Amino acid sequence: MSQDAKLAAFLKSKVEREKSARAEAEQLLEAKSKELYAANQKLTSSNRDLEKMVAQRTEELVFANKELTQLIDTANAPIFSLDTKGIINEWNQQLEKITGFSRNQVIGRCFVEELVAPADKPLMAEVILNALKGDETTNHEFVLLTRSNEHVDLLLNSSTRRDASGKTVGVVGIAQDVTELTKVRAEQDKERKEAAAQIIQASKLATLGEMATAVAHELNQPLSVIRMAAGNTRRKMVRGTAGRKYLTDKLERIEAQTERAAAIIDHMRMFGREAMEAPELVDPREAVVNALGLMGQQLKLAGINVVTELAEDCPFIVGHPIQIEQVILNLLSNSRDSLSESAGRPKIVLQVFADDKCVYIVSTDNGGGIPPALLPRIFEPFFTTKEMGKGTGLGLSVSYGIISDMKGTIVAENIDDGARLTIALPQYLIGHDDVNESSAREFKADSLID
Repeated sequence: MSQDAKLAAFLKSKVEREKSARAEAEQLLEAKSKELYAANQKLTSSNRDLEKMVAQRTEELVFANKELTQLIDTANAPIFSLDTKGIINEWNQQLEKITGFSRNQVIGRCFVEELVAPADKPLMAEVILNALKGDETTNHEFVLLTRSNEHVDLLLNSSTRRDASGKTVGVVGIAQDVTELTKVRAEQDKERKEAAAQIIQASKLATLGEMATAVAHELNQPLSVIRMAAGNTRRKMVRGTAGRKYLTDKLERIEAQTERAAAIIDHMRMFGREAMEAPELVDPREAVVNALGLMGQQLKLAGINVVTELAEDCPFIVGHPIQIEQVILNLLSNSRDSLSESAGRPKIVLQVFADDKCVYIVSTDNGGGIPPALLPRIFEPFFTTKEMGKGTGLGLSVSYGIISDMKGTIVAENIDDGARLTIALPQYLIGHDDVNESSAREFKADSLID
């Protein structure tokens, strides 16, 4: 075969191969196109299904959110929501009902600054701050102001409010209206205090009854002096020897003894009445002296030596003077009864002193002490170690209540030859809001009863 014939055959073969390759490529392209078309159709269908699903879920979420909002809005519990700055953004119908503020009237207002009672603002601000940090608060009681400026007592549970990504966006508060419950508790507390006051009064009257003989003896002294002065004066006048100076001296003595008797009666009358006034400043040393003024003679007649150790400088305490005297009288009465059965020389030591925080009133006797098995029970109501008819069992219980109301403590313990009762009371702090500082008096050591 010639060279030209070979070249022609080669070119023809090449053309046929290229043609075959092109045909195969076209067939492959057509197949791929069909695959892509099918895939595109499938993707389009999937997109439509996904869009439909998203739309359905969105509709469900909107409906659920609407239902939740409606549930919150119509709930019987007061519910509110705040943003991260404490601004109100939710306020349900129950809150509208109990406060008189509509939703539109409070949205955008600062919850703590504008709607919480002044006394509760600091703690409420702390509760909200804690909730924003992720710390829940339960059963926090606070006062909410109403549109008419009245008070509503709420018990609050607060929690953090987060968005879908978990970011903190505010605080949700769910509360319970406890206004009526608070009124009931206040009424119960009032009744409790009235009952306690009646028990205290009954105990005081019982103490007065026990001291009747001693008080009669105490009154008999000035009356005897008056009788003697009057008798001597009458005899002098009959003889005509009563000079002006003599008469003046006798009349002054009669006047002094009359004042002494009147002071005893006034103190008894004051001691017997109920303590209705507000607490005042009390010098505990004065309370000891006054208690001994009522009972000192009785103890003296019983042969009991009473020693007082009163600090030269002593802070004031806050309370009712008569009630503090009543506590001291109860301590003295218990010591007197225990000393009546003891051998040796009966003695009671009354001390008043203070440290940096408290004022102490301590009564110590040598009456043999309290049986160890009974020591834990001596402050129980109606508990007594005395014979039937010789004690109500209220003295130390009432004393315990009085001291507790004064935020103090009273502790009984045995010592070597007797018992010691220690009362610790907080010192008065200058500027106390509920105390009349003008009630404070200067203590005079020479007012002690011999």
